[in-house]
Order: sequence, then structure tokens, then C-alpha cells
Amino acid sequence: MVTAHPNTVAENKGGFVYITGCDGTGKSTQARLMLEHYRAQGIEPEHLWLRFPFFLTLPLLVYARLRGLSWYEERDGVKQGYWDFRRSWLLRTLLPWVLLVDATGAAMFKVFRPLRRGKTIVCERFVFDMIVDLSLALGDPDFHHKLPGRLFLRLLPKGAHCTILTLDVDTLRQRRSDLEVDRLLAQRLAGFQRLAEDLKLPVLSSRESVDEVNRRVVENVMRNS
Repeated sequence: MVTAHPNTVAENKGGFVYITGCDGTGKSTQARLMLEHYRAQGIEPEHLWLRFPFFLTLPLLVYARLRGLSWYEERDGVKQGYWDFRRSWLLRTLLPWVLLVDATGAAMFKVFRPLRRGKTIVCERFVFDMIVDLSLALGDPDFHHKLPGRLFLRLLPKGAHCTILTLDVDTLRQRRSDLEVDRLLAQRLAGFQRLAEDLKLPVLSSRESVDEVNRRVVENVMRNS
């Protein structure tokens, strides 16, 4: 159920709310609650999931698969995909830039154009997710400080309301059995935490109740409006 708030978020029409974090931290639940909250205020928001906008990137990913640098591991019927581009100069050098071009094109059509039309967007996958994936694939925890990483961050709309959800590894694996096969889960969590610390982003623990996290997400949106 969506928590009622004394102040509405109706005045945030045309805003961009970005809720992210590792799988299992409750992003989809919180995004759904925010969508319901906006609708309760008479605003029809758009829901955005934009993690892998592959187009020009596809030939490089085919090359990675052929080289054995992109693969799936399966256990108990659950597949988990991995990238490891550290041994390929071509992928280390080109893929971040080509993915940036794809991400820019997707952002223009799916983020900036709707915002210009006055739409409100609730997003649960976007540039932070791409940055964490790339930082792991490149073995570079400081990727977001490098030039391509900084340009990814510039795809965030001005005034974006960003919240990172977090939880400890053991609890995540208890919540989601499919996460037991992700051997990089701890590194993914650390990647989001590093972004939050460096960019001074709010972090909410999913140990709180769903309604409490929702209340704090809405407060964050209102406080930064």
C-alpha cells in the first residue's frame, strides 16, 4: 500500500526519480509504489528500465562471447551472466565508449524527450547500473572517475532524484535464491556503495519495512525538489 504524505509530489511533474541498487534490494517494489503514488496525485508517470541499451555495442559483445570474455554460468537451473574484459585491449578501450553512444541515444529518446514533454519518469535501471557493470568487467573500481564514466553520469537529467537501495549479501541470498549463483554479488554491492559515497547519494537499507522505505524515498524526492 502506498503511504499517504501530508505534502504531495504533484509539483514534481516532469521530474526523474531513479531508484537503483543490486538485484533483490527491492527496486521494483519501490518503483511500483512511486508509480502508484504519482497516479494518486493525478500524474500518469512513465516507468523506465534502461540497463542494456545495446545497438552499436552488439558486435563487440559477439566478439567478447567468441573470445570467452562474456559467458553464462548455470546452477540449479539458474543462469548468471558475466563479463571479464581485462584481458582484451579492444574491449577495455572501445566498449565503454560504444556503450556510451548507445546509452546516449537511448537516453535522448526515453529520458530527455519525455521530460521535455512534461512527463514524470520513475526509473529503476540506468547509468549507475551500467557503470557498476562496466567497473566489474574492466576491473576498475574508479571507472566513474575516468572520462567515459563521467560522461555516463552526465546522462542523468538535471535535478534527478536518485536513491540507492542496499542490503547485506547473506540477506539478499536468503531473499532471492537465484542470487546464490552470483559470485560477484558482494562486488556489485560494493560498486553501488562506492558510487553513493563518491556522489553523495542517499542510501536506504531494505531491512526497513517496504512502507518505511517508500516514505523515505518520497521524502528524498520532496526534499530535493
